[in-house]
Amino acid sequence: MATSKRLWKPVRDQAADSFWMLLITALSITVMVTRVYLELTGYPQVGDSTYHVAHVLWGGLLLFIAVALPLSIVNRYALWTSAVLGGIGAGLFIDEVGKFITQSNDYFFPLAFPIIYGFILVCVWLYWRIRRHQPRDTRTLLYHALEDMKQVLDNDLDPFEHRELLTELKLAVAEATDPNELRLAKELLDFVQSRELRLAMQPNFAERLIEDLRRVFAQRPAKWALKTILVIGWGLMSFNALIKLSALIVLVSDQGLLHKTLGEFVVVSGKSQYVVNNERLLLTLQLLIIAVGLMALAAAILLLLRRDAAGVRIGTVALIFSLCVVNFLTFYFVQIYALLEAAGQVFLLVVAGLYRWRFLDVATRTGEKVKGEATAKD
Repeated sequence: MATSKRLWKPVRDQAADSFWMLLITALSITVMVTRVYLELTGYPQVGDSTYHVAHVLWGGLLLFIAVALPLSIVNRYALWTSAVLGGIGAGLFIDEVGKFITQSNDYFFPLAFPIIYGFILVCVWLYWRIRRHQPRDTRTLLYHALEDMKQVLDNDLDPFEHRELLTELKLAVAEATDPNELRLAKELLDFVQSRELRLAMQPNFAERLIEDLRRVFAQRPAKWALKTILVIGWGLMSFNALIKLSALIVLVSDQGLLHKTLGEFVVVSGKSQYVVNNERLLLTLQLLIIAVGLMALAAAILLLLRRDAAGVRIGTVALIFSLCVVNFLTFYFVQIYALLEAAGQVFLLVVAGLYRWRFLDVATRTGEKVKGEATAKD
């Protein structure tokens, strides 16, 4: 009897996007907390004249634990714990990248923070790619169903998860072409549909918390509050840009002053100072900030004129461009200020997404539904 070809194609974990979100959040918070703590405490060192216990060692230890956990424990919570510890460990490790790219082991080297920021952006891009890639082939559905069976053993399968599992198994039965996959799908479906299957009366604590937060944000804050936050936030970005633009107009009128002002910039990083003489780099940063600020100004004005869809769209583009392009240069010249600025931009991006989800997407879906019903009547 001929054997079927073994399949080694990777299968996306059904909670992969959640794991990545947890990892990126832990990574980002760790870097921010570490840098702010060291700045406020004067960069203390653990050790003596001979030894120095750098926090990269603690990061390596946490990374090892994050790898060892899912290799040792099959329970689902091992993966959640691994995501958190892996994010913290990676944050402590990447924070010391300045020591690894310089001959003098310079922790404060200005290029270190753009590298850290770029690493976080790559992680965000990977999260976005993984979130969009959600295959529904029979093999993937059966992998997910077998993974959900662990919750049956832990008495953690709630009614909502039970309905999802039934839907996936019915789809697998309908689309399976391989006889083994079809038989397995039918057996699992019979088991899941049996009256003897025990279900948890309610989701676990983490799932309840997520659902409660989703329910709260579906109703609050009010529309006027979200719009006010966006107008103020984009207004501050445009105000900063207008200051830069005014300064450039004044400087351009005097070439000598332009050379003197933009020709040199002192980067203060921790206990070290670095002089930047690249005029083009400095001018490019100013022009990029002005461009983003003008887009933010347009977004704020459109919101005030009640053209919400266009305003949120332009403002979102401005925030994404600033986060993905402008902040690379900003982090080179300033450290703690750039952290606060990036955190504020991420907050505005979340608020813009919440505003679009609650008020713009709902309006679009409602309009399409009404149009479809009118077409059906005609």
